[in-house]
Amino acid sequence: MDFVTEIQGKNCSRYDKRKLCSFDMEFIDLPTYPIIHQASRFLFIKKGEGTILIDGISYPIRENSLIAILPWEITEIESVARPLQFVRIIYNIDYISQAMKCGANPSNDMIAVTGPLEKNHVIQCTSKEADVILKVLDEIRDEVGVESNLDIPEEQSLSKLYVTNKLIELVIHFQRFANKKECKMKSNQEIELDHRYKIFKYLYSHLSEKLTLSKLSGFFYMSESAISKYIYDVTGLSFTALLNEMRIVKSLDLLIYTGMSLSEIAELTGFADASHLSKVYNERIGTTPNEYRKIYRNIHQVINDKELSLSYQVLNYMYNNYKENLKIQEVADKFNIPLVELNLILLFQVEMNFEDFLNYLRINKSCELLLSTDLAIVDIGIAVGYNNSKTFHRNFVKQKNMTPGIFRKSVTMPTSTVEDPVEFIRATIS
Repeated sequence: MDFVTEIQGKNCSRYDKRKLCSFDMEFIDLPTYPIIHQASRFLFIKKGEGTILIDGISYPIRENSLIAILPWEITEIESVARPLQFVRIIYNIDYISQAMKCGANPSNDMIAVTGPLEKNHVIQCTSKEADVILKVLDEIRDEVGVESNLDIPEEQSLSKLYVTNKLIELVIHFQRFANKKECKMKSNQEIELDHRYKIFKYLYSHLSEKLTLSKLSGFFYMSESAISKYIYDVTGLSFTALLNEMRIVKSLDLLIYTGMSLSEIAELTGFADASHLSKVYNERIGTTPNEYRKIYRNIHQVINDKELSLSYQVLNYMYNNYKENLKIQEVADKFNIPLVELNLILLFQVEMNFEDFLNYLRINKSCELLLSTDLAIVDIGIAVGYNNSKTFHRNFVKQKNMTPGIFRKSVTMPTSTVEDPVEFIRATIS
């Protein structure tokens, strides 16, 4: 790779970090270089024709194409047959996701937000569906103005709530249209060509873990040096520098959109503690986390801070204690919530119930140990929290569609530094 991929900023607006989204028009008549996006966006093609690459997969786009891009995906306009004119909406997917799950969900339905957007990056709207999308886009434009024109309309009452509802409406329309046969857009490839694109999204979604090149090596079946080189070639950043960039980005969202303590935010984003978080903020942002929160936090909240904080507490507790003999009733009692509410929290946050999430954590760690150690399979099962080899075997086959023994034989772990299995058994994974 002869150039470094640009990492775009995380803010929705260049001039107001508090904005929930921005609206703008773009015109492209030539192919572009790759860009890594830190914020989600929708693109709606009004005129033109071409192809767009999203994480290495090529999609044809033309008038009435609606495109969904998620954080840490890499895109580029691959070809332009006719000049492209399109609307661009930049928004915070984490905020909208939580608003949909907690604030705008009176029936407590299980809602998947990012999954459908990732599965269907591009849909081709019919003229009728395009009119629906354009109406929502026009309403957003009238409320927030046009970014490149520095058009700042006078803020109306309940403006943030209004914009939040319009963004939720846009997400819902996208998901509904994606399920319609006439709107489905096939990529130009039947399979994903380069799984390395997933490295960035994996890092961003696992920041609370102890992330190392060794762990990535096992997960992506690449050598540590190959991963390190790929990250540097694409971003111009070292592995550690990229992690710090992602941690800062995620912590900014938690500061603005939740009422979580600095200690909670530090733990969730991979900082050593609140002091470490504050030190990095002073160095990179030029202010303390609390001052940043005071300046930029949205006054009109849709997310219930207490509920969100409790959700993260439950996830962290299970993540740090999955090796123990966890029982759903004991966990519910610990957080003083009913069993149904505990499962609802997990379904909202990770789209798995208590048992499935617990097994997910255990089996994932067992895969790492199978590849990185010569521990007996029965010992690995016990180390990750199962009482006997039969239960371990049954759950492993259920998730991986093969036995632990076949997995160990069929997958080769690249040579790397292996963490001490004894230390793993003693310590938590955070």
